[in-house]
Amino acid sequence: MSEQATVEKTHGAKADFDPHREAWIAIAQTHAAVTGRLQEALTAAELPPLPWFEVLATLDRAPEQRLKMGDLAEALVITRGGLTKLVDRLIKAGLLERTFCETDRRVSYATLLPAGAELLAEMRPLVRAELAAAFSANLSVEQAEELRVMLEQVRSSACGTS
Repeated sequence: MSEQATVEKTHGAKADFDPHREAWIAIAQTHAAVTGRLQEALTAAELPPLPWFEVLATLDRAPEQRLKMGDLAEALVITRGGLTKLVDRLIKAGLLERTFCETDRRVSYATLLPAGAELLAEMRPLVRAELAAAFSANLSVEQAEELRVMLEQVRSSACGTS
């Protein structure tokens, strides 16, 4: 069976069917579903929201558990303004601190504090369990690695780094 015949059989004879657009829709819907599931689990456990986890986890992986604010915004795919508000809330909660570069006061860093690392340690098993339920139950390790590589190719291209 030809590729076109397979597409028509699967999706009807829609002339406007675009596999790349459909892949994008699947990515967006999957992201929304998994993100919603993660947030519901965190809320049920009376833990902070998912964006807090994402900041804490990103800083935990960084050298010296700190990143320049701009690098953190880039890693989280969030605007600098949105990140500033989020980091301010985490600082107020005693989970992070903002430090400044000794040679250029315009450069600031978000640094993970011990309380932030403790909260992350509490949140991480819950997040891992939900991700396992969403991914491990549906994809083999090889499929997950293939998916990661493919999505990284798309991300790199979209960011102009490929």
